[in-house]
Amino acid sequence: MTMKKIEFDGYLLVYQADDSEGRWKGSYAILKDRTEISRGSLPLAAHSEDEAAFEILAAARRHTGMSPAASALTH
Repeated sequence: MTMKKIEFDGYLLVYQADDSEGRWKGSYAILKDRTEISRGSLPLAAHSEDEAAFEILAAARRHTGMSPAASALTH
């Protein structure tokens, strides 16, 4: 598993997703100005790594009060 990063709306999302047990799971941390503001893990309904990344980003946006459609997903 490799940690990946997505910048969105002034935040940095650091996450990893894996399907090693047959279902996708994600772990993430949200940082603002190098300070961790949240971390968590969640089961995912994803069927691919891209879908997993989108679900994790959506969860991060909900946590920070932003809509998942507010900006494009970037890797």
